[in-house]
Amino acid sequence: MATILKQDQIRQSGETPRAISFNTEDVHQRAQAYLDQVRLQGQEIIAQAQREAAQVRAAARAAGLQDAQKDLAKQIEEASLKLTEDTIRTATAACQQSLNSLSADTQQWLQEWRDVTVDMAIAMAEKLVRQSMAHGVEPLRVWLEEALMLMRDARDVHILVHPDDFTWAGRYLQQMAKHVPHAGSAEVLPDPTVSRGGCVVRCQHGQVDQQLETQLARLGEQLK
Repeated sequence: MATILKQDQIRQSGETPRAISFNTEDVHQRAQAYLDQVRLQGQEIIAQAQREAAQVRAAARAAGLQDAQKDLAKQIEEASLKLTEDTIRTATAACQQSLNSLSADTQQWLQEWRDVTVDMAIAMAEKLVRQSMAHGVEPLRVWLEEALMLMRDARDVHILVHPDDFTWAGRYLQQMAKHVPHAGSAEVLPDPTVSRGGCVVRCQHGQVDQQLETQLARLGEQLK
């Protein structure tokens, strides 16, 4: 044990100074205990700080993960919408193109079908009329009357017919004069350029071509 002399004890006693004993080992133990306590508290503070830091990092990671998931979901949604819009736009364009192509093909087919049908009808009509003309000149009478009715207000009417039909045309004209007044003043002229069974009626204002070929051509134009 160490011996330490204290100054205040010397003054109070007024006596000759003497040594007073002091237990340094006890002081050392208490200091060591205090240091151990401080060290333990420091370790606890550090551990607590580490736990709090870990919680903060975990929360940050969770928040970051949640934000990342939200961003990813948003990106996926936007990409899906864009993909859907693009797909719809592409599909619509393809459908429209197909529809246009189908419409064009349909119109072309209808036109071709109409042309073929009209040509067949005209061919059949021509055959029937020519068969009728082979048994007589009745078509000439009908066409001549139609032409004169169209020119009922005309003057100087000339009727051109094939030479083989000249006699028949004159007879028909005499018959028509009974109910078509201006037929009596019309003049019949033979013309080899006019086809058999037909006629061309002319006046100062124009003409009406009643030849079979011309009528069939007009009919075809009207039907097509």
